[in-house]
Amino acid sequence: MTSQKFLSEILKEFLKKEIGESKRILDIGCGEGTTAIYLASFLNCQINGIDLDKGKIHRAKEKFRKSQKKGIVLCYTCDSRKVNEKFSKNTFDVAIVIHAIHHLIDLSEVLLKTKSVLKDGGKLFIGEYERNYGEKLDNCPRFSNEKIMSMLKTAGFDDMKNIPIHNNFVMITAKKGGKSI
Repeated sequence: MTSQKFLSEILKEFLKKEIGESKRILDIGCGEGTTAIYLASFLNCQINGIDLDKGKIHRAKEKFRKSQKKGIVLCYTCDSRKVNEKFSKNTFDVAIVIHAIHHLIDLSEVLLKTKSVLKDGGKLFIGEYERNYGEKLDNCPRFSNEKIMSMLKTAGFDDMKNIPIHNNFVMITAKKGGKSI
């Protein structure tokens, strides 16, 4: 098993365990829907995925049509900076951003708007390669873990944790406390 395939399995198991009983999940940067379909099928939940790439959204919808019909996956072409326009406040139990944070434009704004669509106590999971490893892997610039934690704090998230789940990969978790902005 390749290192990346092994990481994918560890990541899916981690999310499945941590998300648990959550019934409404937002997948920001869902791509072709692989993570969303996996979680929906194992957790029997509703996942709304957003991505800017219309082709990937089309493939995600096709994959869900062909997959097991447990849970619901709805994917939309949507700019992550407009997540609060696409969804109502306090809609989601969980938001995930897996392998996508480095593609988001104006991350501080995205985090603030994501917080508004999370329910009080809702969790945010940001999964990303460690900065130095990720940049070598695909030449995409990455945020340092410290910078992500700082932006989460500025956006008003609480209970932030940096969880190394595999070599060169980190999961940063945070929780929405108090009232929505």
